[in-house]
Amino acid sequence: MELLKVDSFELRTVDIADVEADHLHALSMAVGWRYHANEWCFLRQCGVGLAALDEIDRVVATAMLFPCDEGFATLGMVIVSPRLQGQGVAPWLVRRLLEKFPAISLRLNATNESRRLFAGLGFAGETEKVHLFRGKAQCPAEMPSPGRKQKIEPLSEDHFADVVDMDRAAFGISRRRVLSRLLREKTGYGLFEAGRLVAFAFRRAAGRGHIVGPVVAVEETDAIALVRRHFADLEAQLVRLDAVRDSGSFSDFLAQSGLVVIETLTTMSKDVPQPMGSGAAKIFALAGPSLF
Repeated sequence: MELLKVDSFELRTVDIADVEADHLHALSMAVGWRYHANEWCFLRQCGVGLAALDEIDRVVATAMLFPCDEGFATLGMVIVSPRLQGQGVAPWLVRRLLEKFPAISLRLNATNESRRLFAGLGFAGETEKVHLFRGKAQCPAEMPSPGRKQKIEPLSEDHFADVVDMDRAAFGISRRRVLSRLLREKTGYGLFEAGRLVAFAFRRAAGRGHIVGPVVAVEETDAIALVRRHFADLEAQLVRLDAVRDSGSFSDFLAQSGLVVIETLTTMSKDVPQPMGSGAAKIFALAGPSLF
């Protein structure tokens, strides 16, 4: 077992699946990340990770990978207790995690504070930004409804193959594992035109509110129609939505719905061989900053 000596004590790593969700929640709250226990449980179902413990078994750091297909994964939930920040804990833990997946392409969303850390680990910045919208959902009265030939319907297991295909066209890599978890246990709506899926959007409970995403569509108006349907279900409830653009009709709609941008993240990548998401479908909102 590799240990890291910090100040006068040593840290050791354990599988994040073996850590109590309440302890992970306490760590994320300590750094101002409102990831409640139910969200930590969902993330652990979607990925793998390590937690660092001090000598009295307190959780002081975490890092997670969310494997997709084709030798690709996203990296996230890199959290270090405030008292240990700046002491090399984060790069040590990330390197330990990546040792388990040596031949893999990676993407992540970095805060302004963590960009230098990830650059030092070989990640390069991209032009893409992620805008974290938060607020109490309202349903604007004068937003356009779907066209006469379009219908919004709940998604079911029968739609799984179409959801995976459309998501792969938008993201560039199959995310079957995450989408399967969302489709089985969470709420999703699809926009259908002549019986064909042309857009979809999921939501899931997170803490005292909900996360809406991923949202995938060809047309911006379709993405708006689906998110509006979720907001109608969530009237006056807390909503998180992580959008990949902060201008245009989609962002205007979010602002009219009572959401505001609280933070902007920078997408970074490592060993990604080619541009991702070259299809007609586009991602309008992520499943979460760590999940993409």
